[in-house]
Amino acid sequence: MRRLDAPDASADVSASRRPPWLFLLLVVLPILAAAVYLFIFAADRYTSEASYVVRKGGDAILSSAFAVPGMSRSDESSEVIKVYFQSRDAAEHLAQDVDLEAMLSRAPSDFLTVYPGIFYDESREGLFAAMQDTVSIDINDSTGISTLSVTAYTPEDARAIATSLLDEAEQLVNRMNDRATSDTIQFAQSVVAEDEARVRDIQTRMTDFRNDESILDPNAQSTSQIELMTNLSQQLTEVDTEIAQLKASAPKNPRLNSLNEQRDALARQVEKVRNELAGSTDSLAPKLSAYENLSLERELAIQALTTSYRSLETARQEAFAERLYLQTISSPNLPDRASHPRVGLVLLITAAFAVAAHQIAKKLLANTMEHMP
Repeated sequence: MRRLDAPDASADVSASRRPPWLFLLLVVLPILAAAVYLFIFAADRYTSEASYVVRKGGDAILSSAFAVPGMSRSDESSEVIKVYFQSRDAAEHLAQDVDLEAMLSRAPSDFLTVYPGIFYDESREGLFAAMQDTVSIDINDSTGISTLSVTAYTPEDARAIATSLLDEAEQLVNRMNDRATSDTIQFAQSVVAEDEARVRDIQTRMTDFRNDESILDPNAQSTSQIELMTNLSQQLTEVDTEIAQLKASAPKNPRLNSLNEQRDALARQVEKVRNELAGSTDSLAPKLSAYENLSLERELAIQALTTSYRSLETARQEAFAERLYLQTISSPNLPDRASHPRVGLVLLITAAFAVAAHQIAKKLLANTMEHMP
């Protein structure tokens, strides 16, 4: 009789003679498949890199090692450029500018990365997906420097794609500048145009007023009329004084008649001048009032025009201060060594996952066998 807790020798012998199908399926086969793909089908790919920074006019950030005098970094615009590089517009631009479809289909044997292939159908969406896997952008949060990486089957293609993207990004920045400048300055220019038209209109009305009233300057004319009335009043006062003296000293002096006639003439002249200055609709007073209203309106319009000129100049300065600039720090390089595929790394990762999957499957299978009747 054998002990119940003794190991089953027949089971061990059976297990030792069982073929290692689980190990072959989960470890050997994946590694073998990866090796076959990497050494036979995978095509060499080259990566061209370029670095750039987006800045805007204004005060420089002194704490930044890459600060440019009179300019500051624009992280928001860097994100805009990054979004553009991964957009359908970028894919369409590359398709027209550098024939992206031809560049992405140079290695038909590499069925995993070629366009069209397993992962990319022959359509615009497929081309867009392939372009997204070809282009990558990394933004350094501390310096604001962006790094553009482009992977292609030839060094020349990688550099051509990167150069085309940077050129189009600069055009995009210029379009953004033009739009912002146009929106900022055009409003200020419209205000200036309105104020200039207002000043011209008032000046035209003042000219029409002078022509209609036959008065060049009502202010100057009123001043001369007042001076004339003052002189006449003084003369009238002198004549009245002389008449009073003669009446007191020589009431029968024959000169009194001529003095009285002179006094009457002066009094009529004073009254005439007074009526010309005020007292009726044809007098100078309402004309002077209308002219002064026009003068005040013109003065206010000129002040508004001066303010609008200052606002326009301020808008121009602000538009320049907010203008964006894409500065290329390093141009796209021409790689002389393939960056992909990374054979050793891919095989190592495949082996690690395969061994882990084998161990998990082995334990699951063992637990299942223990619970079987």
